[in-house]
Amino acid sequence: MLLSRLFSILCLAVLAGGISLAAPLKELLPGEPTQADLERARGMLTQWEEEAPEKGRRVMRICYWSPADREPQPECRARLTRVMQHVQGFYQREMESWGFPNRTIQLELAENGLLQLHMVQGSLKSAECSESDPKDGHDIKLDCLKALREAGIEGEKETVVIFCNLADWDAGTRTMGHHSPYYASGDSRGGTAWQVDSPLLDAELLAVKDQMLQDRQYGRISLGKYNSIFIGGVCHELGHALGLPHCKECAAARAVRGTALMGSGNRTYGNELRGEGRGSFLSLPHALKLAAHSQFSGSVKQIGTQAKAEFAAWQLKPSSDGLVVKGAVTANLPVHAVLAYADPAGGGDYDSEIAAAVPQADGRFMLTLPRSEKKSTSVSLHFVAVCVNGAATAGVWSSQALTMNGRITADSAYDVRKAEQKIEFDAVWPAIRAGKLSPQDVAKLSPSVQALLHRLQAPDGSAGKIAPDKVAANVKELALSDAAPLHAETGWDGVHFDRTPKGEPLQGPEGLFEHGLYAHANSRFEYTLGGRWDSFSGSACELQGGFGRIEATLLGDDRVLWQSATLKAGDLGAFQVDVKGVQKLTLRITGKENINGAWGAWGEPVLRRGER
Repeated sequence: MLLSRLFSILCLAVLAGGISLAAPLKELLPGEPTQADLERARGMLTQWEEEAPEKGRRVMRICYWSPADREPQPECRARLTRVMQHVQGFYQREMESWGFPNRTIQLELAENGLLQLHMVQGSLKSAECSESDPKDGHDIKLDCLKALREAGIEGEKETVVIFCNLADWDAGTRTMGHHSPYYASGDSRGGTAWQVDSPLLDAELLAVKDQMLQDRQYGRISLGKYNSIFIGGVCHELGHALGLPHCKECAAARAVRGTALMGSGNRTYGNELRGEGRGSFLSLPHALKLAAHSQFSGSVKQIGTQAKAEFAAWQLKPSSDGLVVKGAVTANLPVHAVLAYADPAGGGDYDSEIAAAVPQADGRFMLTLPRSEKKSTSVSLHFVAVCVNGAATAGVWSSQALTMNGRITADSAYDVRKAEQKIEFDAVWPAIRAGKLSPQDVAKLSPSVQALLHRLQAPDGSAGKIAPDKVAANVKELALSDAAPLHAETGWDGVHFDRTPKGEPLQGPEGLFEHGLYAHANSRFEYTLGGRWDSFSGSACELQGGFGRIEATLLGDDRVLWQSATLKAGDLGAFQVDVKGVQKLTLRITGKENINGAWGAWGEPVLRRGER
């Protein structure tokens, strides 16, 4: 048993970076960048870093925050040194396995080899701290920034890891919980990761299978699994502080590599040490992004220059392997990687498929997003340009990126007709608004884009429209935005038909709506039907860029016909209701908490009837 434990500790020392072992290159999967592509990316980074170089060793700033009524946990400095060196070793091995050697996070060590740990006594008491209250995390960060300033460090411009002494360990019952902030955000210039420390957090315990505890969140688990989850959490949240969004591994990568760190890899980190699976790995697209980060490259050349990129020449082609995307990118700095995310509706962005390409010298690129494992749902396609100084056109949240919308079909294929419509629309809309597109040019556009432009150029209002109960009987379908409402009001920026207050098309989770109602919460539209219509269909959603939570309700003569679940960005509430005999139809969207960011809309609402 002793020899086994010593061998485990030796293995951990190797993994932690105490003993250097070269990581074998990963075998690339179909659809991933080739070795020639990766060599081109390395060449671009080398050229950037060696021409008029600006070297700068950027180190992680590690703070240890204790509430006003607690002392630090035992051996925190030694334990956290082992934890952070293990995380450092993980990033180094993963980067090396993708062909980027000697690139990893940098730690600040004292002469005795232990972390330079900035000890902070907080202003809050333990009972005042909550995992779910962002204000607590903000206050904790302010305490740490003050301590760093006193040490001559501008923490706002650094990557800071805050270990919060907010674990609740009962040694008698072997029960563990915590009430610590646990999240992160950042980019190539700096960021913050909030973590939790406990007396059990220690990389030397990752291999332990025969000692158990009861975790209040994860149930009965081994000491090793506890450390997989929470050291994995350190590694995962640090990824966010370095600018990485969530993603998942495709089925082929899962079979040979394990679980993507920025997916659920925070729960599988180190599983291989206990023989419990393949553990976690860093996705190649994220390795490409980190390769230019100042922590990894040692270069601070133009570190403050933001990335500004434009994409063009899009081609989207669904295939049996997924979605083949071609395009071209130009930017204010050399772009060594284009990242793509396909984020299905629901589940946050943990289930985003991910892909990358290394652009050619002329900016052209091609990548393949893996086939989705979801079915029959909307999907957002996000594209990010990453520049050689580490800057990117989107940071932690992939939704900040250039976005297109589509759908995943019942057989898990990509339906990108809406995305193609938006590509075509975006290409001509500036010229349309400037009056520079001739009727002959408009006639060459697809019918769906022509129809969209026709509505956007029509007057915005109810003038000339008639109520649904007055529409001629031979009209069997009526777009609701073509009818005059009995009453209409919204919670922000007025009433608008087929467009936003800025005159842009309404864009929902699956793309542009050809017609619809702008309905920022709290909104109410009433129409007189006179019992002359049979059915009503459409959808309710949060407009692209909205961030509030809304609820949509349809009422017929003040009786609820349909009510959505709570809808957030990316959710689509589709409906089809019977309105036979209904005299008055009411469409209502309300904000669940408040109306801040609750940019609601009714997408393509249509009344229908048969022969009468």
